[in-house]
Amino acid sequence: MSLHKVKLTDIKPFPYSFGGNIKAQMADVGRTVGSKTIGLTIQTMAPGCFSSRRHKHLFQEEILIVVSGEGTLHHGDQRIPMSVGDCVCYLPEDPEAHCFENTGTTDLVVWSFGNRFPHEIALYPDQRVAFVEGLGRDVPLDVGTQSEWTEDRRKR
Repeated sequence: MSLHKVKLTDIKPFPYSFGGNIKAQMADVGRTVGSKTIGLTIQTMAPGCFSSRRHKHLFQEEILIVVSGEGTLHHGDQRIPMSVGDCVCYLPEDPEAHCFENTGTTDLVVWSFGNRFPHEIALYPDQRVAFVEGLGRDVPLDVGTQSEWTEDRRKR
């Protein structure tokens, strides 16, 4: 059996941005070490920056651990101070959209664990879009029509 091993210091972080101060660096540990279904990213946010757009996943569980710095977790309408050692978990059924904001004076580093699903959908309530992984697109929520073709409706 082959060993899947990597040194974290050998993983080159890459920048990402959703515009404005929603930007950070990300090191994709999960894919780099060869994981097929478990994601682990190391996100590094400069002071004043956000980890992502405020979002919630429809299928993925997330575990988020602050390993360096201080910041604020935007959890629904709440603002929760976060520092080294704080850990939160989001389940698909949790209604709160969330993201981190670096409100400190040094980099905020968060380890983000989660499932990787090819059918994942993430809702971004502030932008009124859903990111559909299988399509690779943001889909506007305001232009869709209600469908009767749901799993609950098909049950007979």
